[in-house]
This record gives sequence, structure tokens and C-alpha cells, in this order.
Amino acid sequence: MINIHVGRNSQAGTKTHLLDVAERLFADCGLATVSIRDITEAAKTSLGAINYHFGTKWGLIAAVFDRRLTPVTRARLAALDAVEKSAGKRRPSVEDILRAFIVPAFSKEGEDRNTTFRKLMGRCMAEPSPEIEKIFHGQFQTLARRFDSALLRARPDLDREEVFWRMSSVIAVLHHALLMVEKAQPLPPKITIDEGCVMERLVIYGAAIMCAPLPGKPSNR
Repeated sequence: MINIHVGRNSQAGTKTHLLDVAERLFADCGLATVSIRDITEAAKTSLGAINYHFGTKWGLIAAVFDRRLTPVTRARLAALDAVEKSAGKRRPSVEDILRAFIVPAFSKEGEDRNTTFRKLMGRCMAEPSPEIEKIFHGQFQTLARRFDSALLRARPDLDREEVFWRMSSVIAVLHHALLMVEKAQPLPPKITIDEGCVMERLVIYGAAIMCAPLPGKPSNR
């Protein structure tokens, strides 16, 4: 029994180590540039370990994203459940909905790893690919549906297209703020970071976006 447990612990440790190494290399060099050989050499492990735990390079990439995104997705959905339960038959507030979306993004599973993953997310946004879009779509489909429905309930004067564009703005600002919080992007002189203040600013600014007047129709001229 001892040998079985040791084996399982060793396999789990190898898998985590491979994820850590792959995440760092992908963040530094890009998904397309990094090869399986690069990862196995940096991790000092064999190709067989990649095949055993992930099957393919894209299986490994999907696992890197799943490890970071799934806990945040669950926390966001749980927070939204609480907002909707508290609202009951009343309309939930836009601020509460946005807070349920924004605050879990600041959760930490180790500061260095978070910084690395946020750098990776920034690189993926700058260098999009169909494969990454599929991974993101699988992660965010349920999340987008739930938050869109809540925002449409809070702002019944908006349609889904309008909610999409407004939430796209919120997400872009949130990502930029996370990079600054983790010092992945330089701050201007005399600007300090207080995460609580940053989160509340994002909620307030996001609510202003969500509650802004509808854009006028473009002129035919």
C-alpha cells in the first residue's frame, strides 16, 4: 500500500511540475514556439510523461488553462448564485453582478504562478488562434450565458448584443488591471496598488459602462 501511494504522489507531482514548466515557457515564448522537447528538457522528464498525463501538446495546453480558469469560473458562478438568491424576485443590481464576476479573478494560488498565467493570457489575447479560442469557448460558454442573463434581468432595456460589447469592455479593463496588480506591466510614478480599491474601482467603472445610454444609430450619410 505504501508503494502505491508513493507512486500516485510521484505521478501527481510530475503532472504539476510539467504544468508549471509548460505555463512558464508558454508565457515567455508563446504557444506555437514552444515544443514538447523544450518542455521535457526544461522539466527534466521524458516524452512518455507528457503522453501519459496529457496525450498531446494541445492536451497539455488545455490542462494549463483548465487548472487556472476552472476554479475562478466556479467561484464566479457561486458568487452569482448568491447574488440572485439574495435578489429573489427583485432585479439584482448591476454592481453586485459585476462584483461576482470581478472579485474571484483576484484570487491567488501562488503569486508567482498567477503572474505567469496572466502573462500567458496577455500573450494569447495578443496572438489569438482558433485552437485557443476553442479552449476559451469551452471555459466561458456557461459563464457568459449565466452572467448575460443576470445583466439582462438587471438592465432589461439592453439586448444580448449590447451586453456582449459592454462586458467585453469590462473584461478588457479587468485583464489590464490584473497585469498591473501583479506588476506584469509597469506603473506610472506615484501610483500605488491596493487590491481592494482596484476591485471596487472596477465594479464602479464597470457599472458605469453597463448603465451608459444606448449608442445612437449611425447616420446613413
